[in-house]
Amino acid sequence: MRKQRVMSPVGSVKRGGGLLLLLTMALSGCATMAPPPAVRSSDNASSAYDNRSETTILDAVLVHTIAEIGKPYQWGGDNPRTGFDCSGFIQYVLRRAGVNIPRTSFAQAAALPSVNPRRIRPGDLVFFNTMGQPYSHVGIYIGGDQFVSALNPRQGVAVQSMRIPYWAERLDGVRRPMPPELLAMRAP
Repeated sequence: MRKQRVMSPVGSVKRGGGLLLLLTMALSGCATMAPPPAVRSSDNASSAYDNRSETTILDAVLVHTIAEIGKPYQWGGDNPRTGFDCSGFIQYVLRRAGVNIPRTSFAQAAALPSVNPRRIRPGDLVFFNTMGQPYSHVGIYIGGDQFVSALNPRQGVAVQSMRIPYWAERLDGVRRPMPPELLAMRAP
């Protein structure tokens, strides 16, 4: 019986074992390890840790936020089955992202570090004065001048534009969700 030959980039090889060799060579490129990161000073390493951790938290907040759009509104609510109010929604989403914060919007604003509104990132919390009281409403910024919040029984958890004059005139501040270990690193 005559053996078949297959042409390949490495020359003529026997079918079977040669194919395995080619696949191994092709796939081994995917398994190479990246070079280790450059060694940094302790200040830079701490800053890089902060940035990576913040980004991971903000990404998790964003994913969990989007998943709750369309859920019902319920005054005092804090879960997707029965519904959310604004601060119950925030507490639920942040807990799922690994950040524990107080229940009320005022206490949430007090518990997290302030961020200049020009440096807002998706996943940050946006606070509004909607009842003549600072920090009386809260939502989660998702980018593109939009935020998600538990608004009212008619709209439930929905996306709103921060450009709408009602919201733009009432913005109180921006806060960045962080786990306790990052908050401790920021303490003076």
